[in-house]
Amino acid sequence: MKISRRQFLNYSGVAATASLLGSLSHCHRSAKRSDRPNIIILFSDELALEYLSCYGGKISTPNLDKLAANGLRFTNAFSAAPMCTPSRFGLLTGRNPGHCSHPDFLANYPPDEPYVIAWNTFIDSTISTVARILSQNGYTTGMAGKWHVGKLPDHLERSQFEADDDPTSEAVDLKLRKHQEMMAEQVKKDAGFDYAASVAWDNFDTFPVAKLRYHNFPWITKGAVDFLEQQAKREQPFFLYVATTAVHGPHHAEAFKQDLRYTAGGKIEAVPQFALPSTEIQSRLEQVPAHETHRYAGMACLDHHLGIIRQKLEQLNLAENTLIFFMADHNTEPGKATCFDKGFRVPMLVSWPGKITPNTSTHALVQSVDILPTILEAAQVSLDPAQKLDGKSLLPIFSETSARIRDYVYLESGYARAISDGEYKYIALRFPPTIIQQMKNGTLDYAPNHLNVWKQAHSQIAIEHYPAYFDPDQLYDLKNDPYEQHNLASDPAHQTVLNRLKAALGQQLATFTHPYELAEEPFMKTEKYRQLVRKTQSIGTDYIPWLPRDHGKIVWPPVE
Repeated sequence: MKISRRQFLNYSGVAATASLLGSLSHCHRSAKRSDRPNIIILFSDELALEYLSCYGGKISTPNLDKLAANGLRFTNAFSAAPMCTPSRFGLLTGRNPGHCSHPDFLANYPPDEPYVIAWNTFIDSTISTVARILSQNGYTTGMAGKWHVGKLPDHLERSQFEADDDPTSEAVDLKLRKHQEMMAEQVKKDAGFDYAASVAWDNFDTFPVAKLRYHNFPWITKGAVDFLEQQAKREQPFFLYVATTAVHGPHHAEAFKQDLRYTAGGKIEAVPQFALPSTEIQSRLEQVPAHETHRYAGMACLDHHLGIIRQKLEQLNLAENTLIFFMADHNTEPGKATCFDKGFRVPMLVSWPGKITPNTSTHALVQSVDILPTILEAAQVSLDPAQKLDGKSLLPIFSETSARIRDYVYLESGYARAISDGEYKYIALRFPPTIIQQMKNGTLDYAPNHLNVWKQAHSQIAIEHYPAYFDPDQLYDLKNDPYEQHNLASDPAHQTVLNRLKAALGQQLATFTHPYELAEEPFMKTEKYRQLVRKTQSIGTDYIPWLPRDHGKIVWPPVE
């Protein structure tokens, strides 16, 4: 019998796992705790609003819906960047990625040169993070899951592994355990966490052992649950950052065919206890179009994971004093690695019993850099005024959903910079003088994409779907053109709006050490530049294997 997409996975993940979780741990009496809240950030990976049913999506996400029903749903939330690494940098530091001070970033982009925002904004022990600040102010801090915001040190190089290593081998298992231990210690050192477990340094499909290149949500969940178990016995409040991997690649459905005991941290017998019943999910996936199984399977894993975390909080009598943020690191193609809304605009849910009115929503403009200052205010932690943050506390919105904490969101990706007031957006694309000169003299016989990486997959996909991708100045009416297909920058009727947003972007850019010139570049108005643009447009793209596509194509703008 066929089922509708809305019926797909229409089950209660919490109900299905409640009895199981009861057998995994003891229920602890609530200890006398501080009046400061426990804080959890649940950070997902590459997620669109329409993937959640609480945002009107077709995929059933009952546990995410419950979180929304118990708290506040944001409809105008934006990440710090449209890619994993800079987005995580912004979340954990409360600073825009362009403020990165990691030695590698500054070596590649000295302070007197423009920078490219890509997978290059690392965190190390010299950079202030939410974990380091809270740990220094009475909180126990922990993380589990995807890191992807640190440079892999020499002692963690993966040359010790071979692609065909067998994780069932005792020798390989020992190497995996040791490697995981060192990665956890590196995360604690770099970001200031007191605890780290189930650490995926980056994406699962990059892991050196081929047989472990699959999502292992139960392994990540176990790392988080173990931390919660430990904290329930302690007096001090805690902060937990859990970074899952839905719905990034590799293909999520492949995980249901694996023996999940074998993890990147070695064999762990307890891991499958946190998993969805694979036979049930595989049966349901048969009712879904093939190009959508990756997304549906990933959302099932994500929703189940969140249900377990919230159920564990209830069991440990921690839920009433816990502030929970759920957010995605960025949106999906065709906007990934661009300043278009499809890259930046993400789902965001916040729950805080007694502080946030249940089942409410807000249209206020917010950004992931706002989470750190919110946490500090909620935790009653004051920073030295010299320690600058780019975010603003969300607490006024928690009290009054019509409150405004910012007039604009600032966006940066590659060599593009943008600013939006929620109704209009201005995007500037300015290449450094060296690149302009190379295009002029023929050293470059094509126009570089925003990341300046030849045939970079996300960029080439965006080039195919955004007509004005290469225009130096772009203005979009987001109300009437939400998919950003019509550039109004040269429209005389919109010059006042253009000038206002351009001035606002200029003020924002002045806060950075690195220069970014908004003056027009004459070459980018020439026919020669357009010829180079057409060359880049003609090369096509290497499509990402697991990316959901209908008959081989991304439908954008979507069919209403």
